[in-house]
Amino acid sequence: MEALRNLDRENFLNFTELPSSQWGDQFLRFSMADSDFDVLETEIKLLKPEVIANIFMLPSGDKDAMKTKILSIHFLESLGLSYHFEKEIEESLKHAFEKIEDLIADENDLYTISTMFRVFRTYGLNMLSDVFKRFKGDDGKFKECLIEDVKGMLSFYEAVHFGTTTDHILDEVLSFTLNHLESLATGRRACPLHISKLIQNALHIPQHRNIQALVAREYISFYEHEEDRDDTLLKLAKLNFKFLQLHYFQELKTITMWWRELEHTSNFPPNFRERTVETWFAAMMMYFEPQFSLGRIMSAKLYLVITFLDDACDTYGSVPEVESLVDCLERWDPDYMENLQGHMKTAFKFVMYLFKEYEEILRSQGRLFVMDKMIEEFKIIARTNLELVKWARGGHVPSFDEYIESGGAEIGTYATIACSIMGLGEIGKKEAFEWLISRPTLVQILGAKTRLMDDIVDFEEDMEKGYTANALNYYMNEHRVTKEEASRELEKINGDMNKIVNKECLKNTTMPRRILMQYVNYWRSLDVLYTADDVYNHREGKLKEYLSILLFDPILL
Repeated sequence: MEALRNLDRENFLNFTELPSSQWGDQFLRFSMADSDFDVLETEIKLLKPEVIANIFMLPSGDKDAMKTKILSIHFLESLGLSYHFEKEIEESLKHAFEKIEDLIADENDLYTISTMFRVFRTYGLNMLSDVFKRFKGDDGKFKECLIEDVKGMLSFYEAVHFGTTTDHILDEVLSFTLNHLESLATGRRACPLHISKLIQNALHIPQHRNIQALVAREYISFYEHEEDRDDTLLKLAKLNFKFLQLHYFQELKTITMWWRELEHTSNFPPNFRERTVETWFAAMMMYFEPQFSLGRIMSAKLYLVITFLDDACDTYGSVPEVESLVDCLERWDPDYMENLQGHMKTAFKFVMYLFKEYEEILRSQGRLFVMDKMIEEFKIIARTNLELVKWARGGHVPSFDEYIESGGAEIGTYATIACSIMGLGEIGKKEAFEWLISRPTLVQILGAKTRLMDDIVDFEEDMEKGYTANALNYYMNEHRVTKEEASRELEKINGDMNKIVNKECLKNTTMPRRILMQYVNYWRSLDVLYTADDVYNHREGKLKEYLSILLFDPILL
């Protein structure tokens, strides 16, 4: 536990004061032994049977016991522990959902109904939103007495974000809950400090649209102040998060060392975006669990390559140079570089080097079939990069819809999801890649949403640079509207996209839940990346706050 003690003692307190250029140095200093992992893993294993006994051994025929079990599953989800109990959770919820009508028939507690709704929908079980009609009065409006139930109102608000295109009642819930919760978050109404903080978090990014690691860390801080908390559950959550942190520090060290040892880095332009920490963060958003450590490292490396390719094409390459690079990538021949110079040549060598690494890993796993899928997805990024470079430099002005469709591929949506499936190991079977490549509605919506959110947050910066290929810009020009009018319309489009994502996840019965979670996690990552600022490119904003929460805020056992 020496590394863990050092982490607690030093707490890397100077991190928030460090310039972002020194972040990598911070992680290179970290050292640990196998025993550090072993001690925590042993303690976690000792506690798990007690949690199973306390939650999943409750009598399945008793309605109150069944509701308690569902509410406890919500705690497991919120505390980042559900992956330890996947089989138990799915069996319990399947059994409970078969009795859903009887289970909720006489239940009128706002918190209980709202939380059950969230849990069932989290696991793809379509509990109907009509259940919330019971909280309306004779006038058709939600009862004012509900506002006294603070936790119930918060869970009611959180339930809204599971809504689909047909859950119209949830639109009413949103307006009803927002005003009351905002008064609690801002201190206009009295509220315990830890609950007020949880409300603030939810108003910034709702739990269903936030990444699991951030939710878990923030919920641990909330849960330890709850008087009726389960101390065994709290201890397990803290041990589990410390275990995750050890993995995270090791991964950041590995990625930083890999980056700095690359021969290509000496040829990078002086203003190139060195993004080792950001790319790890983006990878962690796709899966936070310890068993996917290799997947996070593989994904982070891909994002580094995509970032360099993006910079090389957008900033440093002429259209003919980008065309030559794309031609080389289409051929996918490491020896075919005769027409490439400077940064284009560096970019090509960088891509070939990384995919050679992937090939070696996949061969050792007996999964070489993945290579063709990954190569094709990467070629799509290159093709659409060229397309957007031409558009940005005035060769063609696309329609808004044309740009959004192409932009989702260029920004790396499909390759990012493919890489995360690759990082799942044996779980990522051929069928998962074939479904992605078929571009179902869920995939298309995620690509469009990525382009939309990125362009909304980067609009001012793009316009200052004279980079006209921006969704907001194209919408304004096509519809002859002001920036404010276009912004409101794009926000509405974005909200509709969220409802479609929920709908597609509910109706999907072909993909295993773990595969589907990669799409959900990608969707969640967009809110984290783009809600406050462009987290990936604005290093001193929310990114530093998120890293501090995840890696440096002390967890006291």
